[in-house]
Amino acid sequence: MKQKSIVRHLVVSLIPAVALLWLLATGISGYIIQEELNESFDNALQQTAQRLLPLALDDLHEIEEGEERRIPKLDLEETYISYYVRNASDAPIIISDDTPNAVIIPALPEGFSSQRGQRYFVLTDRETGYSIVTIELNEHRNEVFWESLSALLLPLIILLPLMGFWIWHIVRRAMQPVDDLRQDIASRDGHNLTPTTTDGYPEEIAPIAHAVADLIERLRAALNAERAFAASSAHELRTPIAGALAQVQRLSIELGDHPAAQRTENINFALRHLANLSEQLLQLSRLEAGFARSETHNDLLPVLQLVLRDMASDKANADRLNIDLPKDRPLRGPIELDAFAVIIRNLIENALKHGSKSAPIDIFLDAKGHLHITNDGPVIQKNSLARLSEPFERGETKAEGTGLGLSIVQTIMNQTDGEMLLQSPRHGSNQGFEAILTFETK
Repeated sequence: MKQKSIVRHLVVSLIPAVALLWLLATGISGYIIQEELNESFDNALQQTAQRLLPLALDDLHEIEEGEERRIPKLDLEETYISYYVRNASDAPIIISDDTPNAVIIPALPEGFSSQRGQRYFVLTDRETGYSIVTIELNEHRNEVFWESLSALLLPLIILLPLMGFWIWHIVRRAMQPVDDLRQDIASRDGHNLTPTTTDGYPEEIAPIAHAVADLIERLRAALNAERAFAASSAHELRTPIAGALAQVQRLSIELGDHPAAQRTENINFALRHLANLSEQLLQLSRLEAGFARSETHNDLLPVLQLVLRDMASDKANADRLNIDLPKDRPLRGPIELDAFAVIIRNLIENALKHGSKSAPIDIFLDAKGHLHITNDGPVIQKNSLARLSEPFERGETKAEGTGLGLSIVQTIMNQTDGEMLLQSPRHGSNQGFEAILTFETK
């Protein structure tokens, strides 16, 4: 399941929220602007009527009865207010030249009114009965209103990407301490249990940082105590086990063909098993401390050849080891040399114990630099094969062993970012077992 990002969630939530609030503010502003514009334009109509009516009354004596006079419009690019003067019988007698006949409506009420898409204001002189009608097209008002509203909306359209980037930047900076803490915690594992950093965090997450650091410290102390106990126990068992083995072997010699000699052999076998178990427990406790990885890529071929020579010195093993290590194929990896020796010894001992006694054990490097250790024997079922690298997992074999060898190898490969591939049957055969080691390259 894909994990959700807090930063992405905040940015995706905040940008629409800010845009919505901006639109809401624009809507409220637009309503106020419309009210103010209507008031302002109405004032202009009223003031125009109040100024023109006295002038028109002064000119009435020059107009004969029944005559209709047109007043030339002003020499302006655009005019928004036109007017006409009417007599007491509602007949127009003075008309501005920019007043269409279609807008002249009889029986208009006194004051403001809206008719046929125009805004009218009527002012009547009570002494003479004459009145002036000022007219403004509503299209002009709508045009001014939408221009004002566009001036509020246009910045939103232009600034929305910039606002989104700014919100993302602010959220990223605010969430940086959380990301630092996440990375600090993610870098801790079974091989790195140093306390996390607790300085420099804001007060909201500082308690979390302190709690995690305390938890890791307690966990590290518990694991160190467990490892120390396992290592000390394995180490302390070496001497008494070796002494007991020596005594059993002497007792077996003294008994000779006595019927009790078989029991001494059983005791000897059990003590050897216990010695091997304590040795591998000691190796496992050292591995859990994370000693296997090296900061440099070491040449592993000399160590491999040394271990193979040592194991071939036993005549019982010499005839079974089939070694093919071309000098032109390097074998390198970020692994400590003694850890690599543990890998080789465990894998070969595993092949010697569980492989067919009559078939050789092949140790070779392929063209890709992968190390193969194969032995003959019955096929291992897939479900058993998948569990063989787990501690104390022995599969279906009846051979002696502790079940820790492959687990130790897997632990070392994990620590060094390598890979151990187990397969059965082995490559090119219908039976057997094969372990393939791949080490991290530069």
